[in-house]
Amino acid sequence: MRIRTKWHNKGREVSAEEKANTLAFISWRIAMSLVLNLENENFQTDTQQQRLDVISETLAFLISVTDRLVAEQMEEDERRELVSKMALKLAQTYQENCEDLIGRETNYKTGFIDMLNERLNAYAECSWSNEKEEPGFQYKRDFGNHISLRMGEKDNKYITEHVIEIEVPQAMETLKKAKYEMVDGRSTARLGT
Repeated sequence: MRIRTKWHNKGREVSAEEKANTLAFISWRIAMSLVLNLENENFQTDTQQQRLDVISETLAFLISVTDRLVAEQMEEDERRELVSKMALKLAQTYQENCEDLIGRETNYKTGFIDMLNERLNAYAECSWSNEKEEPGFQYKRDFGNHISLRMGEKDNKYITEHVIEIEVPQAMETLKKAKYEMVDGRSTARLGT
């Protein structure tokens, strides 16, 4: 997946909110790409709600992974601010997409945040490789199982395997590139807090 990972104005400071919004945007693109990849592999999705459910599970995984990716380089308060702003931006984007695709006058955001808190607590118990900057096997398996539960019946038993072996490595590559250049400051922009 191609993403833009350079700040336009390289001489200015980049706020925590800008970093969070950028990571949220990239995470949304990764999640949409995952849904399309699954459909292109002939895994079954029948409704827009099902697609949005897969997106929400993917976003929870990506927020959790982002938290782990920045843990070593950020102070606790700075990391918490980045992750919570990212989560709030994604909750708002999820709300807007649900309104467009399913219907208005429903608060989708609350359900998303409840699911997110549940997943983040569960993923926090899973192993993480600091050396490889990637989730451990159970972390990936749990994510794959959540995706499998949201998908249709056709070939459902293979979804978890597909997610672990193909989708997670692709998502991690894209997310790590964004984090490396836009959060670590490997691009030439000065990063603020």
